[in-house]
Amino acid sequence: MKALEELVNLFEKSRLVRNELWPTILAPQSMMADLYHSIADGSVHTEEDVRQKLFPDDPDALRFNRVKNRLKERLTDVVFLLDFNRWDGPERQKSYYECLKKWSAAMILTAKNSKAAAVELQEKVLKQAIHFEFTDLILQALSSLKLHYGSIEGDVKKFEHYRGLYNHYRQVWLLENEAEDLYTLLVSRYVASRGLKEDMTAMARDYYDQIKDALTVYPSFRLHLCGRLLELMVHSSENDYRKTAEVCENAITFFEQKPYESHLPLQVFYYQLIVCYVQLRSFEQGAAIMQKYEQIFEPGSFNWFKLQELFFMLAMHTGNYNEACVTYQKTTAHARFSGLPDSIQEIWRIFEAYSHYLLLVGKATGSGQEGSFRVSRFLNEIPQYSKDKQGMNIPILIAQILFMFADGKYGKSIDRMEAIEKYCSRYLKRNDTFRSNCFIKMLLQAPEAGFHREAVKRHAAKWLDMLRTMPIEISNQGYGVEIIPYEELWEMALASLQMKSVKRAQQK
Repeated sequence: MKALEELVNLFEKSRLVRNELWPTILAPQSMMADLYHSIADGSVHTEEDVRQKLFPDDPDALRFNRVKNRLKERLTDVVFLLDFNRWDGPERQKSYYECLKKWSAAMILTAKNSKAAAVELQEKVLKQAIHFEFTDLILQALSSLKLHYGSIEGDVKKFEHYRGLYNHYRQVWLLENEAEDLYTLLVSRYVASRGLKEDMTAMARDYYDQIKDALTVYPSFRLHLCGRLLELMVHSSENDYRKTAEVCENAITFFEQKPYESHLPLQVFYYQLIVCYVQLRSFEQGAAIMQKYEQIFEPGSFNWFKLQELFFMLAMHTGNYNEACVTYQKTTAHARFSGLPDSIQEIWRIFEAYSHYLLLVGKATGSGQEGSFRVSRFLNEIPQYSKDKQGMNIPILIAQILFMFADGKYGKSIDRMEAIEKYCSRYLKRNDTFRSNCFIKMLLQAPEAGFHREAVKRHAAKWLDMLRTMPIEISNQGYGVEIIPYEELWEMALASLQMKSVKRAQQK
């Protein structure tokens, strides 16, 4: 079902469905057309939905499977009719699609013995592929052309020309594959094990050393994308965000000098550059990058939403709380927000909680929606992170305590804090949760000190000192876990406490 949904979405984005040819591809009123439109309008999402809507009298799903498979085959057969020249997307990606179409046509012509027409197409593919650095297609075209001119035409001059190009690009291709393999190997091991950053740093440095000399010789798109990502990981794994930012800036300069728009690497390195500015707490530089280069991220695209997520964090980490609240409102109001994966929407629900907390404690100005937030609803709407014991579950737990303090519900907070204390001792032991562990321990001092502001401050002093030994910019935890730097958040929490003790009887 997923493959069919992807095909339907692809055609819905194209102009072909509005072309006069479309009724000949998909006959109106047919079962295939009904299935297509049911998927396109979102009225069905699962095979069970389809069977209940279109095939209620098909208990064995025989008709359903037949129609589903026929529709999938039909759409696959007409993919070549899609006009990517009129597709509103990055130029390089559009050209890659066109090269693939021409190359496929050339192979069919070759098989049908239409060699002159095939060679003409292959030479067009070669010229376009060299311009956009599609090394895999360059090699395929050169391999066919040197074979044609060497063994069929007997044109020695052209054969030698294409043979020389082939040997050059074969070396480029080998280096690209080596860099990509090393990068993928490093990332796959990190994702699988979440090992210590020290191990990752050593591996990244070793892998980068293996290909760094090639970067000075070959200006290949794919080689530099993978090679510079390896270089970036060397420094980001050491928490050296100034050096990481320098790598990003150099990569951006390299790809901006290409004779075509390099959207993918620019998005990658601008994104990482803003991550650096979050960690370095440089709001002005991060905001300038956002304003200048946001246009390379299509509004409403997945990467655009991730960029807004970064800017929200940047504003939070630099005390620009009003900017953070405005970013929250702008992002969640976008028409495509509801179509994001649940895990992404839940991140923004966590951001909503912290935005409303800032409004509640007077650190941000009103947005007209101050009364719409309910902590109980917030906790019920984020099931995705209930299993995330060492990640985004942490700011959820902290938010609960902060709201209870701010609302003066000290008695209600005690039972919750006892449960959180058990959670803290069970899950928050690793180095990458050190700061979160310290901060939660600080909050847990409140009941012991009778919620008296100065007493709580004294009880929590040792934990605050420990927190300060691990500044956020050198901690191993993900940048998204600490929504507001704990040092600033602690001052807000203290300000919510009273200047007199709450007796145990009153606490309960």
